Formats: sequence, C-alpha cells, structure tokens
Amino acid sequence: MSKLIEVFLGNLWTQRFTFARMGLDLQPDEKGNVLRSPLLYCIMCLTTSFELCTVCAFMVQNRNQIVLCSEALMHGLQMVSSLLKMAIFLAKSHDLVALIQQIQSPFREEDLGGKEWRSQNRRGQLMAAIYFMMCAGTSVSFLLMPVALTMLKYHSTGEFAPVSSFRVLLPYDVTQPHVYAMDCCLMVFVLSFFCCSTTGVDTLYGWCALGVSSQYRRLGQQLKRMTSCFNPSRSDFGLSGIFIEHARLLKLVQHFNSSFMEIAFVEVVIICVLYCSVICQYIMPHTNQNFAFLGFFSMVVTTQLCIYLFGAEQVRLEAERFSWLLYEVIPWQNLPPQHRKLFLFPIERAQRETVLGAYFFELGRPLLVWIFRTAGSFTTLMNALYAKYETH
Repeated sequence: MSKLIEVFLGNLWTQRFTFARMGLDLQPDEKGNVLRSPLLYCIMCLTTSFELCTVCAFMVQNRNQIVLCSEALMHGLQMVSSLLKMAIFLAKSHDLVALIQQIQSPFREEDLGGKEWRSQNRRGQLMAAIYFMMCAGTSVSFLLMPVALTMLKYHSTGEFAPVSSFRVLLPYDVTQPHVYAMDCCLMVFVLSFFCCSTTGVDTLYGWCALGVSSQYRRLGQQLKRMTSCFNPSRSDFGLSGIFIEHARLLKLVQHFNSSFMEIAFVEVVIICVLYCSVICQYIMPHTNQNFAFLGFFSMVVTTQLCIYLFGAEQVRLEAERFSWLLYEVIPWQNLPPQHRKLFLFPIERAQRETVLGAYFFELGRPLLVWIFRTAGSFTTLMNALYAKYETH
C-alpha cells in the first residue's frame, strides 16, 4: 500500500494521468508532439463546443431572466476556460515541456536541495490529487444527481421526466429515454474534459511555481555553504558560481512567465465573472438547484484561484528571501572598496522584485483582493437588477 501511495505522489503523476485521459502525454514523441490520441481529444473538444453553443442559445432565449442567465453563464464560462487553456497548452507544448525539464534538472542528482525538493514535490502532488478529487466530485455530482432524481421520479410515478441542472437549449427532445441516454453519454465527454483539463493545466502551473521556489531555496543553501569557505584570494571570492546560477534562475522565471502568461490571463479574466455567477446561485432563489455540484464547484473555483495567485506569491517571497540572504552572508567588511562596488550589481539585480504576470495583471495577493472586490461588485449589480426587474 505504501508503494502504491508513493507512486501516486510521484513526480507529475496527477498531471500525467489527467492529460493521458485527454489523449496527451507530457513526454513528447520523436517529432516533439504531445498529442497521442487526436481522435479522443477532438471528440472532447467537439462535445464541449456543442454544449457551449446550447448554453449560449439558452442565454439568448432567456436573456431577460437574470437568475437563469447567471447559472448558464457559470457553465459556459468554465467550458470557455477549459477550451482556451487546452488550446494554449497545445500551442505552447514545446515551451512547457522544456520548462518542466529545466525545473527538474537541478534536482536529478543527490545534491544540495534534492531531499527537500522530493519532500516538496510529494506535498505538491498530494495537493494536486486533492484538487483532482474536487474536480472529479464536481463532474460526478453534476451528472449523477440529475440522473438519480430522474430515475427516482420514474420509479415513484412511472413518468419519465428528465431532471437537469444544466440550462441548455438542445436541438433534440431529451424526454425520450434513448435520446436522454445519448445526451448523458455526451455529457460524460464534456465533464471528463472539464475535470482533466482543469486539473492538468492548473496543477502543472502550481508544480512549476513550486519548482521555481524550491530552486531559490536551493540557491540560498548553496550560498550559505560557499560563504563558509569564503576565498578572498580569488578575484570573485568564490561566488561566481552563485551569480551564474542566479542568472540561470532569472532566465527560468522569465521562461515560466512567458509560457504560462496566456493561460494565467484567461484564468484571471474569467474568474471574476465566474465567481459572480457562483455567488448568484447562493443568494438568488432557484428551482432544481444541484447543491452537491455547486458545493464542489465552489471549492474548485476557489482552489483554482489560490493555485495561480499563491503560487506566484510564493515565488516572489522566495526570490525576496534570497536577495536578503545574499546581502547578509557576504562579508562586506573584508572586501576592498573596488570589490564592494562590483558586488553591488548582482545585489541590486537580486533585490528587484520577481513577478509572475498575466499581461495586464501581476499575480499575487493584491490581485486576489481585487478579484474578490470585482466579483462582489458584479454580484451587487446582478442582485440590484434582479430586485428591480424580476421581483415586481
């Protein structure tokens, strides 16, 4: 049992598992492609696009009903998010695979920081597995709760009246049992795509943020080790290796930023309206509400936001901690004036704030507050419109 758990907490196991369910592999083939099963991936994308069209049609038909539109908007935004993030992932798969290799490379051997990285990686994979269970619970509850209610109603009354928590305008009649079964099969692909794409992309970002922050900690440990054998006879005082590693790490952060910038931007833009739609489901009256799905989905959206913003905040804090450590451990009192001036350049560069961005946004705790405030403003507006136009 312990060996099985160790495998589950292995390096990128959750990400490999979820991407494999969509026909992708983080290990590219000889041609550099990560798409191993194009048919499966196309089926998932097409079914999700079809359901997105039915949601849009429902919103157009019921555009004067705020409650119904807000619920349909919640589902539609999540499908848009999944489609966009996977499209960006495929377009940038080469950069993302290279980023994974660059993050893993310093920890491949039993050197400084390797043990701590394995410990951090296991903790990160445990959190990824929990996040996957949240997404799976969201998908399962969304599908099984209406099916169970439909079967229960059929068993008690003998009438087949499908119950659905999905506001869509379908081009076919789901009151027919065989058509309803076909629609449920389509939803399996849609919900699997939501679960796997959300888990895979989001936890991959969290894993990369964890890897970059671990490399900053490793660099700090390396700096402490080198200062214990400070060599004043050398022109660089034995610290050139530290500065070379720091320059490499800065390039890695830049690569990380450029690889995930579009995905993070999609996440930030959509999450504001998505949070508003989720809150509206709690504060506005509704019929046939699937509270099991809503509870799981609320946890997924909140965790999704924390992965991106707290991950970026952790990288920033580790970079700041290294800059202070670099200033504290160098024996300035033993340096001649010309060397003190020379060392000011790496010190000044290290103290520049390390920020992970998303075009117009800087990921971190201030953005988290802004998102909550913006979602609250949208919710207040929606509630005011509902009270003005639908309660009288």
